Amino acid sequence: MPDDRSPRQTVTLSEIGAESVRAAPGQDRLMLLICHHGGAEAVGLRPQAPVVVGRELPADVVIDDPTLSHCHARFTLAQQGVAVEDLGSHNGTFVGGERVERATVQPGGELALGQVVVRVLAAQHGSAARLGLYAHDRLCAELGQEIERARFFGDALSVVHVRAAPRGAPESHLARWIDRVSRKLRPVDRLAGYGSEAVHLLLPRLAPEQAFSLCKAIVRPGASGEASLRCGLASFPAAAGTADDLLAACRRAALEADERVPLRLAAAGWASEGKLDDHFAPAAQRGPVVQSEIMRRLFETVDRIAATVIPVLICGETGTGKEVVARAIHERGPRRERRLVCINCAAIPAQLVESTLFGHERGAFTGATQQHRGVFESAHGGTVMLDEVGELPAPVQAALLRVLETKRVTRVGASSEIEVDVRVVAATNADLGQMCVGGRFRRDLLYRLEAMTLIIPPLRERRAEIPALARLFLEEASRLNGCAVRGIDDEALAVLGRYDWPGNVRELRNVVDRAVVLARGALVTVEDLPAGLRRGASAPAVADRTAAAGGPAPGGAREPADLKAHLQRCEAEHIVAALRAVGWNQSEAARLLGIPRRTLVHKIKAFGIKKLGYGLAGGQG
Repeated sequence: MPDDRSPRQTVTLSEIGAESVRAAPGQDRLMLLICHHGGAEAVGLRPQAPVVVGRELPADVVIDDPTLSHCHARFTLAQQGVAVEDLGSHNGTFVGGERVERATVQPGGELALGQVVVRVLAAQHGSAARLGLYAHDRLCAELGQEIERARFFGDALSVVHVRAAPRGAPESHLARWIDRVSRKLRPVDRLAGYGSEAVHLLLPRLAPEQAFSLCKAIVRPGASGEASLRCGLASFPAAAGTADDLLAACRRAALEADERVPLRLAAAGWASEGKLDDHFAPAAQRGPVVQSEIMRRLFETVDRIAATVIPVLICGETGTGKEVVARAIHERGPRRERRLVCINCAAIPAQLVESTLFGHERGAFTGATQQHRGVFESAHGGTVMLDEVGELPAPVQAALLRVLETKRVTRVGASSEIEVDVRVVAATNADLGQMCVGGRFRRDLLYRLEAMTLIIPPLRERRAEIPALARLFLEEASRLNGCAVRGIDDEALAVLGRYDWPGNVRELRNVVDRAVVLARGALVTVEDLPAGLRRGASAPAVADRTAAAGGPAPGGAREPADLKAHLQRCEAEHIVAALRAVGWNQSEAARLLGIPRRTLVHKIKAFGIKKLGYGLAGGQG
């Protein structure tokens, strides 16, 4: 079996079913559900086509888990199930708690390869055969696409985090209950593993009320001995408007769920009558982390303006912490005892924006069955934060301008005005000035909002705060998940510090949340961080070292005779960066670089790369 081929790709369960039908009509369509620290993989089995599972090539299915051997075990379809053969692994193959060299596992049976759990499923006996078991990164990408479709067509969309309780119990492993969940899903729904005891569900075109009913069915107690499940539900656009925000919202809602209320809602824009208040997950609140000079100056300004009543416009990239700054303005001023109401203007359906902000009278429009107080009335005496204010429709911009000027609101369907005492803090990641030039935002409204403008720098410009933020998020995630993770090792912190964080603080929080769930020990290590982040963190360092070694400046040129040496140097630098990113583990570095391990070993020798440095053949060192 050649070493330079790609590992066997895991496929959706529906593809598994189709392959099995073609290969063996009338037989059970068997598959392996491989559950590891990073999630789960579904692998179909066919007659006369053995499948080898291991940690690296030439295994057919490569699982990134240190408890696996390079080629750990071979699986083959047998008359009465699946035959498993241990291939001399270090940590062993266990069936029924006993280490075995060979065994046959029946459908529904379970075995362990090191700490990786494998379950044999007969796909024709469960609705799991209709669903795709996705990698977490792929589900994130598809969620982003579904959000764009939902936004364009006005469709509903929900995301659910399902976790087992109690954590660490044998029945909590997702191999024991994933089929139980998948039986309740539709063919269009998507499912991805999140660690070994939780999954994410993507439910496109499903109304929030229907998603809520589905979650109630999922958390309904199962048979004796089955895991108790907890759900967190986040619906678009009520809970959030981006993929990262939706996933974070449903995870945190699920972590707040308990035995009394096993289902929590991240937000409930559709449950305005308060019938589901017990299901609302409280929003996480924490003070700002200020450890850089630029943020110290920002919060000094916050302290000076907190006692005033002037409107404030907060500008910054997505995820920089605009709501944290708005909360600081509110809590450091005289309105701290009254409400702070935060509303995402981009997450409100266009036809409901005016009603949401200013309220409506009974019968004002179809569905208005009772009088409703808007955001401004609810926040009387306090503060309203209008996030993504640039997304407000033109008629609502005009109404907002009038509220700022007169301190009065008019409910939809009403003729009289209501006086309100509200401080307005607006936030945006858009260039409102350019929107005014294009006619998409009122210039007179911008003048009113920007009486004071605060600009929050992106995280890449305040890297000194990354360690403190990461530790804060780790403590919170460890507490909520019931984990014993107590810190982040120095190498992982260095990787976090080099990454550019396009999603800013919000992305950092999501990365740390996931690392806590995946961590194998008491510390988060580089191996617990996403591969894409490790690659992204190494790129700037490679560029810096190349320049220091005499590489050309951007746009510069070298003599033709130097080209080969320059390319060799760049390749060696790239390899060194990958090795450093994974603690000089050659197998991990090969996977990070996308090349076979044999090729990497050859290049290491050819370039003379050593752990403390490298020298190129021909004296290029």
